[in-house]
Amino acid sequence: MKIISDRNMYKYLSFLFLINIAYEKSHAQSVSSTSVKPARPRAHKSVNTEGALVHPYSAAHPPQAEQVIVTGTRSNVRASHSMSPIVVLSHADLTRTGQPNLRNALATLDPSINNTPGYPGQLGFTTKTASLRGLPANETLVLVNGKRRHTMSSIFYGGAMEAQSPVDLDLIPMSAIDHIEILKDGAAAQYGSDAIAGVINIILKKSDHGGSAELSYNQYGSTVGTLGDYGRGGNLFFNDGFKIGHDGGYINISADITGNQWTNTAGYAPLRKGGVTTQLYPLQANGQLDPREYGNRYRQLYGVPETEKQVVSYDMAVPLGKWAEFYSFATYAHRTAYEPGWYRPANSSQNIASVYPEGYLPIISTKDQDFQVTAGLRGRNFFGWGWDLSVNYGRDQTTPGLSNSINVSMGPESPHNFNLGTLINSELTVDYDIHRKFDTGILKYPLSVAAGVEYRYNEYQIVAGETAAWEDGGYVFPNGTKSLASAAGLGAYYPSAAGTYSRMNGAFYLELDQRLTKKLSVQLSGRNETYSDFGNTLNGKVSARYQVTPWLALRGSASNGFHAPTLQQEYFQSAATFYTTLSQQNNALVTTTNEYSSVNSVGARALGASNLKPETSHNFGAGFVLTPIKNLDISVDVYRIDIFNQIVPLNVSGNGVTGAQVMNILHQSGAVPDDGNYYQYTFMRNAAHTETEGLDLQAHYLSRFGPAGTVNWTIMMNQQQHMIKRINPLALNLGSAVQPLFRNEIGNLTTIYPRNTLRMTGTWNFGPLSTTVRISRYSSTTILSNLGSTYDEKVEPAWLMDFDIAYRFKKRWIVSVGGNNVFNKRPNVLSSKAQSASSLYQINPNYSTASIYGAEGSYFYGKMRYTW
Repeated sequence: MKIISDRNMYKYLSFLFLINIAYEKSHAQSVSSTSVKPARPRAHKSVNTEGALVHPYSAAHPPQAEQVIVTGTRSNVRASHSMSPIVVLSHADLTRTGQPNLRNALATLDPSINNTPGYPGQLGFTTKTASLRGLPANETLVLVNGKRRHTMSSIFYGGAMEAQSPVDLDLIPMSAIDHIEILKDGAAAQYGSDAIAGVINIILKKSDHGGSAELSYNQYGSTVGTLGDYGRGGNLFFNDGFKIGHDGGYINISADITGNQWTNTAGYAPLRKGGVTTQLYPLQANGQLDPREYGNRYRQLYGVPETEKQVVSYDMAVPLGKWAEFYSFATYAHRTAYEPGWYRPANSSQNIASVYPEGYLPIISTKDQDFQVTAGLRGRNFFGWGWDLSVNYGRDQTTPGLSNSINVSMGPESPHNFNLGTLINSELTVDYDIHRKFDTGILKYPLSVAAGVEYRYNEYQIVAGETAAWEDGGYVFPNGTKSLASAAGLGAYYPSAAGTYSRMNGAFYLELDQRLTKKLSVQLSGRNETYSDFGNTLNGKVSARYQVTPWLALRGSASNGFHAPTLQQEYFQSAATFYTTLSQQNNALVTTTNEYSSVNSVGARALGASNLKPETSHNFGAGFVLTPIKNLDISVDVYRIDIFNQIVPLNVSGNGVTGAQVMNILHQSGAVPDDGNYYQYTFMRNAAHTETEGLDLQAHYLSRFGPAGTVNWTIMMNQQQHMIKRINPLALNLGSAVQPLFRNEIGNLTTIYPRNTLRMTGTWNFGPLSTTVRISRYSSTTILSNLGSTYDEKVEPAWLMDFDIAYRFKKRWIVSVGGNNVFNKRPNVLSSKAQSASSLYQINPNYSTASIYGAEGSYFYGKMRYTW
């Protein structure tokens, strides 16, 4: 029963918010203001407040002490004075989400950040990504302490993750984060490639004393069937700061150890599906169903992967007299994740019944070794210039594997565990930045100048898997059917895919900040980058801010940007083999190989692939900042982002009658043998011009209730709409079955993210008690089907509620409990049409992957923290 409508809920919450504003105004004269000293420039000398039960807008941190930001400007300014919209999230904000990893915490807090929805491909289950403003994850630049973070080595095929190899946020320790600055504006002219949607700048802790240790437990509230383990998990976080010398040196050390079990949202395999008997076992000799068909039908495990992760980091600085300071920071992560593949029943063509008489569930694993280290020197006065010289190196190595599987072509003696290969991505960056202010003699206010040069070297390596993972052993079933090659569960990296690829680029930027009058400020930025593989790109940005009144400011920006195609997009190769059923030949089985191909391969070139161009963008934004009364600030920003030559995978199928033209092209090119088998190629192409229009809203308000404490109110909303303005035609006519952009890919670009996401949060601080309630609303999302609209997956709008309650004992101990989605909201199950088209066995439930909030339902946690 729906108790309250969406419209009435909006009215009700707005009414409560206005009541509190009125209460604050009526009691303003009774509240004494607290004077706050400006923050000291040396952040690492500040007191460690990790254990504090306070909000950034609490009595201890009123709006006057607003965070000074460093993202989007080379001149430190307060967040509300920024020329572009920026969100600042404190460590306390992250902690109150109850999430043990950064990606989920950001998605819980900021409505413009979402975990990427849709079926992510089997490798995508073990490694997740997030997006900003509903754009592909590659279009968001991630910085750590203002330095570029390296990206992951994997590339994904499926859902909104397809073609993406972004930064893996889960490999940055939560315990090390002081705060995060999220710039929601195009910033390629300032930072280079990938900053089309915006920038996430993660600022590490720099305290030289004090620390904390936290132990927590978490699990989901329910599970499906007999498999899974509620995602039960435990986490240990540690942080401590130490002084180095007597002149302000410090080192701050953090470590996270986390682990969790599987969840399961998959239903059972029905006896009949779509009017056809769903067999898990071969028929008996008398033609009757095996009695085991009537037993346990829960065979598929699907959900959050089992994960073990250890992450450590440090941040340090040591003064070198008066002229300079040495600084360094680094992270190291080791993670192993396990996710089941698709269940193979006993009678599967990818099984030998004597080996797995009950069928088998292959387990996909990914083992990550990831590190990044930055070291540099910075000074304040080199002939009047401040300067910063740094070297930054990051490397991500992923080794996918299979267990509980089989390479049927090797017969009953096949091994069951396989190394599928290794992917390695590394990045070396050298930066030299300078800045100073000039009195031009023309204007009353000084001109701030910043400039810099950058060299970057990227390398990508594919190492082939072990022979047993990909070879064709030639085994033939007793009925004469030839077996499939390679291990079942996930494609291996063949020797032909192995290789090492690299690129270099150099960049120069210039940024000018000028306050023209007391009320008007402008910023001009320009950046030129030259790449060794696709040439030169020039980007610029102009921003302005006008203080109309003491309580109203207008701001806006216009820029162009780019995303350089990643080496993963250009060179990744893998292969997976399966059977295709030919209805026109009495359901004969034909081997089909899907080549995930580099654009440079013979087959992809024959089918029209070409060198990838960089994605380019035009970004426009305008908004206002409103501070009408004490302790209230509101910002509203509208934006439009046009992306040209957006990179999307194209699947070119040679299956069946409709693929004859494709097969002819492949045979004539010599890319594949004319052996009667089918082949299909998936490769990247610059497919479309997309347009995104949206609105970001932030509102913060502090209510003081005297002895009853304070309440910090926050409302954040993101409104977005995605459109395709142009689809680039194919280079060749590949037949009617191959579209320049399939309907499913159109949905991944336009309908898979919610148009509206709303967050409303209230945090009550009362002595040692702190209570947070967060209400979220997501509008509907849809996955478009290539079979037509009747097969689409639509998830209806949803309201979710989170809570966190924390209590401090004896100053140093803090205990907290909480939950996300506490009323166990789950997305729609697939429609009967969509279920009939699904290749998966399970039903009841079979949830849509279009859900932006997942399908696991309620999540609960308990934490105990000791601070010193």
